Amino acid sequence: MAEQRPYRVPGFSGDVRLARAKRLAVLSLAGAFIAINWVTTQHAASVLRHASWLGRPLFHLRSEALYAPWSWIVWWTRWYWAPQLEPLWEQCAREALYPMAIVTAVSCAVIAMVRHGWFTNVSDLHGSARWATTRDLRTGRLIDTHSSMRNRLREIGLRTRILSPLARRAGIYLGLWREWGRASYIRDCGPAHVLVFAPTRSGKGVGIVVPTLLTWPNSVLIHDLKGENWALTAGARKRMGQVCLRFAPASADSDGARYNPLSEVRLRTPNEIRDVRNIVQMIIDPDGKGLPDHWSREGSAFLTGMILDQLYAGRDKTFSGLEARLCDPGQPIDDTMQQIMRAEHDPSGSLGWTDSRGIPTRTHPIIARAMRSMLDKSPNERSGVISEVKGFLELYRDPVIAANTAVSDFRITDLMNHQRPVSLYIEVPLAHKNSLKPVIRLMLGQILHRLTEHLEFRNGRAVTGYRHRLLLMIDEFPSLGRLDVFAESLSLVAGYGIKACLIAQDLSQIHAAYGHDEAITSNCHTRVAFAPNRIETARLLSQMTGETTVRHAHRTISSSGASVSEPEVARPLITPDEAMRLGANEALIFTSGRPAIRATKLRYYTDPSFKRLAQIAPPSKSDRIERPSDIADDVKQMKDGTEREAPKLVMPEARPVFRAPASKPHQMKPVPAEQLSFLKFAVENGKEPADASKEEGIKERLL
Repeated sequence: MAEQRPYRVPGFSGDVRLARAKRLAVLSLAGAFIAINWVTTQHAASVLRHASWLGRPLFHLRSEALYAPWSWIVWWTRWYWAPQLEPLWEQCAREALYPMAIVTAVSCAVIAMVRHGWFTNVSDLHGSARWATTRDLRTGRLIDTHSSMRNRLREIGLRTRILSPLARRAGIYLGLWREWGRASYIRDCGPAHVLVFAPTRSGKGVGIVVPTLLTWPNSVLIHDLKGENWALTAGARKRMGQVCLRFAPASADSDGARYNPLSEVRLRTPNEIRDVRNIVQMIIDPDGKGLPDHWSREGSAFLTGMILDQLYAGRDKTFSGLEARLCDPGQPIDDTMQQIMRAEHDPSGSLGWTDSRGIPTRTHPIIARAMRSMLDKSPNERSGVISEVKGFLELYRDPVIAANTAVSDFRITDLMNHQRPVSLYIEVPLAHKNSLKPVIRLMLGQILHRLTEHLEFRNGRAVTGYRHRLLLMIDEFPSLGRLDVFAESLSLVAGYGIKACLIAQDLSQIHAAYGHDEAITSNCHTRVAFAPNRIETARLLSQMTGETTVRHAHRTISSSGASVSEPEVARPLITPDEAMRLGANEALIFTSGRPAIRATKLRYYTDPSFKRLAQIAPPSKSDRIERPSDIADDVKQMKDGTEREAPKLVMPEARPVFRAPASKPHQMKPVPAEQLSFLKFAVENGKEPADASKEEGIKERLL
């Protein structure tokens, strides 16, 4: 087996290669001169029928007289004055001069290209980094363009119905690839995650977020800080037939969807303790820095018991109701805990609870232990733990936040298992970004926990148990603080049908939240960067592109003469200075296993198709998915053994497209029955359309 070297060996120097090219050009010109003139001479001799006055031939080959290559020139100088031979000499001149001109031009072009290093065989001894080519992007399936011959063959196949049209793949737009005056979209359509880090106002939203949201056909969760993504993309997503939910916890109007984190606790199941502990962990640790002191650790156990009691026996099953109960001015907290210890959380005893001594009890054991542990503490310690818990719940005293977290207009499982894809916009104004961080962290943590619980395997392969893929479009990801559940599950969520697109202003933000040994960047196989402002980030980009091998001329002059050499040296494919001086329209894209891509930024408002979609007005109100969201109703249904009602989609009233004049009543002619045949066929065959609301609209317009 031949040895495979990890790098290319050096070739000849530029001077040696240029000298060889010149010698080859001279030999080619000489050979071409002899061959072309010989053919011309023989042609002229055959026209003149080898007349005796042409002179003696050079030699005979199989009874064919062969003259010297330059003989036609000699004949022309002798008989150029003969008018009857003028057409022959003109034809001979064309036969000789035109090919010689072409050969001379090619030889000169080769020499020029060798002189400029076009055929320089630079080795990879010091590095093999290079920029990606069109072939690299096609191999990585980052662009959808193909050769013109392949496109023509596919058009023929579609016209003849031999081939069926391919469904457009869902992907994240990364930029534009320009070649020969044609631009192609660069998209990441694989299951791997994408990380974008670029300074503010550099085009992350208009080039990556908005184009992706305008075309992504599956479910999506958007961390919308300024509310512009809802304004620009919700209308297009609504037209796709998706359920558009807008959760704005700081909004005082009633147009948005509401979400109660406690409604996701699965009471009376083995999962209730785990669900409550996940909630408590996110509340007690709002910044993701761990439980720093004794008060937080003890407060975690106490808050777990209080939440469980609030869900089983409390009237207001929300964080606002829990905070009001802890701060009840009419009853001391010690009396409240004594009351909780005597409460009957399972009046029928159907759950089979027992206390620590094995005696059957109707009080939740976890609740009883938490209250007993608190009552056994000294008054000072107990007061410190309770004060710590009250401080974490103080956020829900805000009536606006309390109203937006009172009930749930959707469930987490709706994101991937609803009948229609769901678009959830989490709108957080910049003025309330820090105060609402615990709410958003809690929501994201619950989503990741709930949607990554089960993974089925059949015949040795993972089986997708979801209806729709989910895209997590999280802008300003580091501003949420350290999310351990996100960092730990990022490498696994792709198998559950979840794809993440994380956006940050700089890698230093991620390092500040997760440390320098973080796993966020390593789990994102595609990384997009614009011109950085920090030299540290510029150095990292330079290291990510790698080093290449280049040659430079080195002249040595001495008393014995002068010599020129071309040593090979290493050079970064892009230096930190060049990275910081990237153009306003340039972007660097890094994909695992492929060369770095130097692409052009995409801006949705310069593309007519994206601009037209972005101009669609967003819905006036958020959609809501109706279901029994009150926890008491859920518990009652579990007791009675009744089935849970199927979720129903509540759509906001549609805005009228036009308004008819009052003086002239609107009349429409009936549509012929043959135009409604497709609706009749669907009803007779019992087939429900994929989009019921869309079909109803079609019926109304046609009738």
